[in-house]
Amino acid sequence: MSTLLFERSLPRFAAARLASSLGSGRGAGLGPLRLVDHGAPALPGEGWVHVDPVLSGICGSDLSTLDGRSSRYFEEIVSFPFVPGHEVVGHLSADAVGAHGEPLAAGSRVVLQPVLGCAARDIHPFCAACTAGHVGNCGRVAFGHLRPGLQTGFCADTGGGWSTTGLVAHSSQLFAVPAGLSDADAVTTEPVACAVHAVLSAGIREGDVVAVVGAGTLGLTVTAALAHLAATGRLPAPRSLLVGARYSHQRRLSSVRPKCCHPNSWRAPCAGTATRCPTGARPA
Repeated sequence: MSTLLFERSLPRFAAARLASSLGSGRGAGLGPLRLVDHGAPALPGEGWVHVDPVLSGICGSDLSTLDGRSSRYFEEIVSFPFVPGHEVVGHLSADAVGAHGEPLAAGSRVVLQPVLGCAARDIHPFCAACTAGHVGNCGRVAFGHLRPGLQTGFCADTGGGWSTTGLVAHSSQLFAVPAGLSDADAVTTEPVACAVHAVLSAGIREGDVVAVVGAGTLGLTVTAALAHLAATGRLPAPRSLLVGARYSHQRRLSSVRPKCCHPNSWRAPCAGTATRCPTGARPA
C-alpha cells in the first residue's frame, strides 16, 4: 500500500531548503519524503482504532517541512520516520467511541482533533492544559506510551493522512461528520476550528478595529469566522475589519462583504494590499 514517508536526512533536508528558495513546494522532490509500500500502524493500545483516510489536507506546517523550512522548535516533539497529514477526513475500520463518549459505528466518517495529548498518550493525571480542555496546549506531547509527536502526522507511531494504508487515532481525537457535510468541506474542519478558536479568544469588543494579517487559508477562515460569528450575534461586531492580502485571488476571496458589515459601508479592495470594512460598519 502506498505511503508518503518523511525520514530524517539532514542532506536531503538541506537540499529541500535550497530548492524551496526557487518557490514554495519546490523542496518536495529533493527532500526526505519518499513514496513507499508501508503497512498500517499497529494499534498502540485500548481506545485506539484504524482510520482509512478519504482526504487529507496540506497544512502550512507540512509545506514548510517539505521545503526544509520548519522551525527547530519542533525537533523535540517529532519522531521519525513519520507519515504527514493531520487534516483528515476518513472512515472508521471498526466500532469506536467518539471524543464526547458517543458510539461510532464502523464505516462512520470522522475528522480528527490531531493533537496527541494526555488522553491519547495514556498519561494520568492529565496536565493542567488537558484538564482544562485546552489539548492544543498539552505540555506532554513527547511522553507517555507513544513516541514524541505534537500531533497525528508528526508521530512515528500513528501514521498520517498521506497514506492509503490508514492511520490510528485515539477516541479522544474522533468527531463524527454530519451526513450533509461533503468530504471536501469536512477535511477543512481542523483549520476552520483553529480560526474559530482564534476569533473567540481574541477579546473582540463592539466597535473595535480588527486586523487580519495575511489572507492565506487561516487568514481567510479567520475572516469568515469573524464575519459569521458577529452576524449571528455570537461575537461583538467590529467597527472596521482590515485584511492584509498579498495576491489577487486573496483580495478577491476576502472582498466578499462580511455579513457583520452594513451593505452601504463595504468596499471591495483595490489593487492595494488591504481589504477593508470601513468605519461605521454595523451588522446588516
